[in-house]
Amino acid sequence: MGWVVAAAFAAVTFASGFQTPAMKFGVVDIAKVVENSSYGKETQTMFRQMQASREGLLEFIDTNRVLTTEQAQRLRDLTIKPNPTNEEKAELERIKAEVITANKKWAELSTKAAGLTAEERTLLEDYARRSQAMSEFADRLLKQFTNEIQGWASDQKVKGLERARSSVQEVAKAEGYNVVFEIGIAPFGANDLTDAALKAMDAKK
Repeated sequence: MGWVVAAAFAAVTFASGFQTPAMKFGVVDIAKVVENSSYGKETQTMFRQMQASREGLLEFIDTNRVLTTEQAQRLRDLTIKPNPTNEEKAELERIKAEVITANKKWAELSTKAAGLTAEERTLLEDYARRSQAMSEFADRLLKQFTNEIQGWASDQKVKGLERARSSVQEVAKAEGYNVVFEIGIAPFGANDLTDAALKAMDAKK
């Protein structure tokens, strides 16, 4: 899932404030400016981290379906938190360990041919109910995570393109360009401002 689409900038950038007899044209690879900038690299790293953590949680639930609703909700909250404290990290691992232990118990009871006590039979039935509930919970979670990540990526793309446009305009004005085309529109154009725009974007904090 790429979060920068070159076609999103399929227009020309005009540099204002110039009254010159001859028009000066330039080109820029706006997608490259966004992706190779410090902002772009940080955003891509965050995107991969968000995706990996959420996929990891869904995989954990799929492997260990004996979570209680409370455990599942708490794991979700701790997983999506950007900067969890050490205490929260420890809580996350503790809950996972408890779930893994319960899942082993479920497997043990499920393979026990006979001789289940009333307590064990009740526990086995409870695990079965949890498994069904977790299947439904995971389906909802997948939809939530998908919408969440897509929305976040869309917002970052817009912000990145705005920063890139501003940087292109800054460079164009400083170097006397009247019109700057996106490189997809003028692929063989001279006066490539991509590197200069990238430096200008990285200079913005």
